[in-house]
Amino acid sequence: MTWRFSETDRRPGGSALALALGLMGLASPAWAQASPPLPGAYAGWYDTRDRAEDAEPREFTLINYFFTRASATNLIADPAGLKGVSLGPFGVGAGSAVTVTPGRSAFWVEQRWIPVLEYSPHFVDGLASFRAQLEVDYLWGRSANALQQNEGGGFNADQVNIQTKNVNVALYPTRKPGELALIVGTQPVYDAYFDPTRTSLNDIIRTGYKLAFLGSDATGFSAFGARGRHQGRLSLLPLGSAQSDKALLSDPRLKYAILGMADYAWSLAPGTNVGVSAWYLRDDTKGDAYAFEGLVKSGPSSTGLPYFVGTARFNIDRPTGWVGWLGANFHHNIDFRTGRLGASGFVMYNGGRFTSTKEDTSLNRAVDIGGLSANLEVLYNYGRTSNDLVTLEGMFSTGDSDLNDGRYTSAFTLNQYGLPGAVWFNHKMLLLFPFTSTVNNYTGAVTDLSNQGFGLQALLATGAYDLIPNKLHLKVGAGYAQSSVTPTELTAGTARGRVLGTEINAELRYTIRYLMSVGLHAGYLFRGNFYSGNTFVTTNPWAGFTTFTWYAF
Repeated sequence: MTWRFSETDRRPGGSALALALGLMGLASPAWAQASPPLPGAYAGWYDTRDRAEDAEPREFTLINYFFTRASATNLIADPAGLKGVSLGPFGVGAGSAVTVTPGRSAFWVEQRWIPVLEYSPHFVDGLASFRAQLEVDYLWGRSANALQQNEGGGFNADQVNIQTKNVNVALYPTRKPGELALIVGTQPVYDAYFDPTRTSLNDIIRTGYKLAFLGSDATGFSAFGARGRHQGRLSLLPLGSAQSDKALLSDPRLKYAILGMADYAWSLAPGTNVGVSAWYLRDDTKGDAYAFEGLVKSGPSSTGLPYFVGTARFNIDRPTGWVGWLGANFHHNIDFRTGRLGASGFVMYNGGRFTSTKEDTSLNRAVDIGGLSANLEVLYNYGRTSNDLVTLEGMFSTGDSDLNDGRYTSAFTLNQYGLPGAVWFNHKMLLLFPFTSTVNNYTGAVTDLSNQGFGLQALLATGAYDLIPNKLHLKVGAGYAQSSVTPTELTAGTARGRVLGTEINAELRYTIRYLMSVGLHAGYLFRGNFYSGNTFVTTNPWAGFTTFTWYAF
């Protein structure tokens, strides 16, 4: 696999560059939104030296990512619960307890460093590669001289705060990574069918199910294959485990929540793919597994997780059960290689059943699941560069008007098992949905496709233009969202409406050098009657951000 940087045809190792591109999207999805596709992404970066005598690609590769964001906002979250991390929807009153009240604002700076290491020794003759990815996150001025993740920006620093993201081996039985790749170990897992170790996340967040159902890391096994116009993925991923029967039955065996995924896609034409998916989750942990070890339990019966990720809690004790997903997706010309019009979208049905194992439960004996979700985005490239475009996107999920009964009728995502486990990055909003160029703060009006179980109907529009081609980029956007059903009252006697709000935003990004940029981002949300009677959201949210991003390899 090779990528052309310029007319001089510099050709680095394909695996290294693919990792770099993937990291660009993983660490800062907003960069991916503003970046043009090949070859425009490399415009202005040329190498006039003769590369005919270049050595073979290095065995060892380091990809380095550095990101800093400064925030000024009236969104006040408590980072103490998750040790430096703020997650969740506005106004739930628990979890990170994000409040929006008059006369109160906050300012902070957060920082992230991610190194990605790849080793492909020559003596394996292209059969395998080892990869490891670490992460160091913190707020400036917070904590020093201690042992804890997501901290270490205080005076003296001296913090042990390295987080393991990925450690895996990729095997290439045919010695053609694009043909067959077997990945064993801790790896990035997404709801698209592309191999994430060789594909830019800029592509992954715009294809498949756009990380609305799954976007995180997990340990397990995945196989990615492609032949001709056909492409597919098989994965088996243990999401969590617990000794659920140790206390009552003296059974120390681990019980697992395991996810199996099968995806197939067919290329109708260059840049036009259609795909189908079938996934299955089996959870035998009885609600005893953790999303945050020792603090926040995972699964649909968790009493803490929904407040951090914006899902619905099932009214059930110690459940075991299953969830299945059947979906179809497509994308067409999203990089404008075959014309000025592009599009992408999906439809997904999730169904299942959880049954309580507690004999004397006073809650539901069982909860049946059935929900439908859909997405469609249309893009039009009107100008000189691929950044000159307008977009219109709709997102939909069915809702549940009674979250306490024995039937759940909205989207079921992997946010039910992770902190977070699904992150829809492609929305291009800053407040209605979380601003995705972030480190420790991921909050918004809606943080899960289910919208706390009430469902979602959203319409988002953006217009973008390169003021200086491939150098200075301006984007403006607007979005509207409402629930699919009327939510339950928060204050007795005060009826709530369905309207979450309307956002307007603007972003200006300047490319300093190749893969180094700064940005200014601002948004304002006119809150809707969804927050009627909510004492934690009593004024309109606003936020301003500055970002600095640098990728090096």
